[in-house]
Amino acid sequence: MSGSSLDGLDMAYCHFYFDGKQWNFQIEEAETISYPAEWQNALSTIREYPSDKLVETDLNYGIFLGNSVTDFIKKYRLEPDLIASHGHTVFHNPDAGYTFQLGSGQAIAIITGIVTVSDFRTKDILLNGQGAPLVPIGDELLFHEYSYCLNMGGIANISYREKGIRKGFDLCPANQLLNYLSRQLGEPFDENGRFAQLGKLYKPLFDALNDEAYYLLRNPKSLSNEYVENNFLPILDTFDIAIENKLYSVVKHIAFQVNRNLSNDKKNKILVTGGGAHNRFLIKALQLEKGLDFIVPSQKIVDFKEALLFALMGVLRINHLSNCLASVTGASHDSSSGVVFYP
Repeated sequence: MSGSSLDGLDMAYCHFYFDGKQWNFQIEEAETISYPAEWQNALSTIREYPSDKLVETDLNYGIFLGNSVTDFIKKYRLEPDLIASHGHTVFHNPDAGYTFQLGSGQAIAIITGIVTVSDFRTKDILLNGQGAPLVPIGDELLFHEYSYCLNMGGIANISYREKGIRKGFDLCPANQLLNYLSRQLGEPFDENGRFAQLGKLYKPLFDALNDEAYYLLRNPKSLSNEYVENNFLPILDTFDIAIENKLYSVVKHIAFQVNRNLSNDKKNKILVTGGGAHNRFLIKALQLEKGLDFIVPSQKIVDFKEALLFALMGVLRINHLSNCLASVTGASHDSSSGVVFYP
């Protein structure tokens, strides 16, 4: 799994079993490897590549993934039944009918010698869905005891049950905005919000972010990296104020957008995962908004829940079971999504 925050490649070795009533899991080994400078640079600029260079990079990134997984398998002496690879999203435009996750699944299968499932989003888009968010199937099957499952990655998304049906959508940009501002202070991210907490709310920026057109759209809806870059980042650049004040205002914006989509019931349990769950200042801001109970689980689940859930999607796909929920994406029907590649 590689997220929009570009903090590295997440790999998780997961065991799943079905006890006749529900799915159970164990994350047995997990690791994040930082991207070498060449891949950090490539992934941050890849949307500017010409078509032939994009195709070449898709293959080379698949080779990089295959080699990385091979090293991971050898290091921990693993024997996986299959590999599920989300890859790295380059383009995601469901309204135009396309999405593209970098990283050749065939290259991964050939290098590792293991059956590989990838390209999890295209089928749903062809069924007139958003192709995102996909993790709610895992929330439904593995984390159903929570009222809401909130993932605070580069983009924040949420899932929940409404009248017995799993719903979900992308809430707002999160770490993608915070990391963009942190890099202007010479840091890859704002650890625990230490810069943000030095700032203060700048109401014009807060209001401008909340006025963005995405928040007027009805569900189902999803955010792409390029949408954030083209529509949200220019808002940040418009205001000539201290970066700390921008960070503080963005944290308050995230807290506001998250909480406006939650009920006021204090009995609700809200699971928080993703890189943003490590940001104590952000978690505090979420809690202060309505006084709700945001639960940060073990570090393995915080850091590797998305990798875990794409692993589950691979298991479901290989068993011809539904892994993509139309109630979340707006597709014409549930589907077993993902392309299977053999060595």
